[in-house]
Amino acid sequence: MNAPRKNMNALLMILSVVLVSTLTGSTNNYYNEPTDNKGFIDCSVAKKFGQISNISITPVPLKHGIMSYWKGSLQIKRTIQWGILHATLTHNFKNYTNITFIDEQFNLCDFFVDMITEHCPIQPGIYHIGASETIPKLFWPGQYYGEVTAYNEKGEQMMCLMKKITIY
Repeated sequence: MNAPRKNMNALLMILSVVLVSTLTGSTNNYYNEPTDNKGFIDCSVAKKFGQISNISITPVPLKHGIMSYWKGSLQIKRTIQWGILHATLTHNFKNYTNITFIDEQFNLCDFFVDMITEHCPIQPGIYHIGASETIPKLFWPGQYYGEVTAYNEKGEQMMCLMKKITIY
């Protein structure tokens, strides 16, 4: 696998963790992480799209060169016709300045094809999700702040979530 593709796969794994939690509109920490983890911050306008359960991320924290795994179940309550996923990942460099590693928009339906092998429209139901990837050296050790916002075909915000991620 070439380096850009491998880096993109790791990025998609990190974003998937944030995205799946975003779809639930949840602020609860459903992850099997230590209690000192800051968890998720819900920045959603609405909380109507679904519910997440049985999510686990290992290892915690994420580490370079070590395979990371996550899995869970997602219950979608409303049909998702189409959407855009806007994702940012920022690193606070030595508490001096923020460096944005990612500020991209993705087709939400393509993202679902990769995660649950379903094409839009995504019908209400329960979907089992999971991913695994080695964190590449592109990401420096330290704290990252990820934010994922999804918009529907009318440009209305469907969901938003922020997550603090540690990579060693």
